Amino acid sequence: MIRSDDLVAQRKWYAEELRWSAMLESKRLIAALSTVPREQFLGCGPWLIRGPMQFKRGYTQTNDSNPRHLCHDVLVAIDSKRNLNNGQPSFLAGLIQLLNLRVGQTVYHVGCGTGYYSAIMAEVVGPTGRVIGVEVDEELAQHATKNLHAYEQVEVVNADGFAYDPGRVDAILVNAGVNHMSMVWLNALRTKGRMILPMTLSNQNGGILKVARTGRNWQARFTSGVGIFPCIGGRDEREEENLEKAFKDGGAYEVRSLRLDRHRRSRECWLHGEHTCLSRRPWKT
Repeated sequence: MIRSDDLVAQRKWYAEELRWSAMLESKRLIAALSTVPREQFLGCGPWLIRGPMQFKRGYTQTNDSNPRHLCHDVLVAIDSKRNLNNGQPSFLAGLIQLLNLRVGQTVYHVGCGTGYYSAIMAEVVGPTGRVIGVEVDEELAQHATKNLHAYEQVEVVNADGFAYDPGRVDAILVNAGVNHMSMVWLNALRTKGRMILPMTLSNQNGGILKVARTGRNWQARFTSGVGIFPCIGGRDEREEENLEKAFKDGGAYEVRSLRLDRHRRSRECWLHGEHTCLSRRPWKT
């Protein structure tokens, strides 16, 4: 038998570990990590887990169904055959913190999987906020709907997150790799809205991009590297060639703004596309 007080203590330790490793500052986010039961989003154990130093070795199966195994900064397999996991907590918690969520705000979660990180964000925005989770995989969307039934402020949609319009939102977290941005996402963001998305190549490697809408102008910057599962609908062959060349030429961390106006390609342009341009040009108020 698992003592409930032991599990409460274990979850608090887990949140403290993530606070330190991901340099978390949001008290609401840390509290959410210490209270949302991760095991309720991952089915019955034993589970297949993978630590940050175990990628070459592969998954390790836990020796029992004790939820304490999930109170660590590890990947947990959702579908091991597809190498599909419940994301590494320190990584996702760090991305959520970059969104700077506030109570009462609306969040669009693209690629919500089985719902764990949607639940974390629901705790952060509170009952007056709203989380819209979209998942293209029908089976995962069904699991997320079931897992999140207790959160009245959460809606799960089975759709292509690259094309689905959630309406006006304050923040967007894209939980899969794309090689170009969706204009639906950009149009959905309110003024002062923030978006976090992995810009990746076909090998699943790339960088995390943060975009912020400030009136008529947009800030943009890469915050870190990333390796992540691809976003269905967010891949385009021509855009792949452009992004591959941009990463190869370097200078990703020189990006400062997102331009949506029509202009000729120049030395300021890091990734010049048909509708968007990630630019080295300083952001202006």
